[in-house]
Amino acid sequence: MKILHVLYSGLGGHGNIFFAMVSADTKHEFEYEALFYGIEDVRAEFIEACTQKKIPWYFAKKYIKLDVKYYFRIMQLIRKSNPDIIFLHGSAYILPAKIAALFAKKSCKIIVRETQANHLKTKAQWVSLTGAMFLANHIVCLTKEFKSQIQKKLGWLYHTNKVAVISNGINLDIYKPAEKTVGNHIVIGMQSRLVSIKDHISLLKAFALLKKEQTGSVFNLKLRIAGDGDFKGELLKYTAALELETDVEFTGMIPEKELVGFLQNLDIYVHASLGETMSTAIMQAMACKLPIVASDVNGINNMIQNRVTGILVPAQNEQELAGALQEYLANPGLRNSFAQQAFDYAQANFSNNRMMELYKQLF
Repeated sequence: MKILHVLYSGLGGHGNIFFAMVSADTKHEFEYEALFYGIEDVRAEFIEACTQKKIPWYFAKKYIKLDVKYYFRIMQLIRKSNPDIIFLHGSAYILPAKIAALFAKKSCKIIVRETQANHLKTKAQWVSLTGAMFLANHIVCLTKEFKSQIQKKLGWLYHTNKVAVISNGINLDIYKPAEKTVGNHIVIGMQSRLVSIKDHISLLKAFALLKKEQTGSVFNLKLRIAGDGDFKGELLKYTAALELETDVEFTGMIPEKELVGFLQNLDIYVHASLGETMSTAIMQAMACKLPIVASDVNGINNMIQNRVTGILVPAQNEQELAGALQEYLANPGLRNSFAQQAFDYAQANFSNNRMMELYKQLF
């Protein structure tokens, strides 16, 4: 059975989940191809991983200007692949996928893995999801809460028999803790796309407050922000305005094989965001046994239990975020306790093998 995954070409959870599924298919029960799309070129690590795993791949580049031909290229590449299953990581391309399936040489099913946080969806994204309810064979929601929100929003347009709940999974043999030496050098970090729906500005402001509060203390504080995106220029301006250039590092895009090291070298992980569906970055941080501070928003507060597996703070509130970081600095025992419980939760719930078994049933 050939499965064509249609996924974003740049940084984000699509690629992580795709390769986690491939890695979990240890018996090689399925044949995989990848169709990358987007305004960013295909990440070098995606190309390298496809080459190593002998996965054929295609790329449909989208230009920022109006690009009508782009959707035809996606449809043509799907037809060229001629898969048994079209696996869409998001519902945006349901129409070209359905047209390609109708004209395919063999029977072809469409599975949509819906990933955009519901409260951040645009009208166009709700239209795409509604279309998927009619045109796709199955729609996968990442959490029960996410599914309930969609059902409430779509009402009679919601098709219960088409919707399944399958949580994301990561390779827990790769994402794991590393031994650390205890010292006064504290590295705080976050990884995500640098886009406006994340809350990096509050993170920078909170770090500035924390630095001010720690003036004269024994701690040497550094902030590392991994990722790239169209909001990077704005964040660099904020960093300069807050006089943090020597203390904040923007690493750019980090290949996944180096991402583990990035996480393992952190002392505290922060995920400041306006909303998620199911954050792969948080899953990875929990699996690496990091103490976490994160925004109390949909898609995060159903992953982190406040003051058990991490600390949740209101979004866009730098004072609360700085306060949570200060609490971790003042109480290493609290950091260790929350990190251990986060690790235990990840081991029990975030396995890519568990995720793949559920997808096999759906296939």
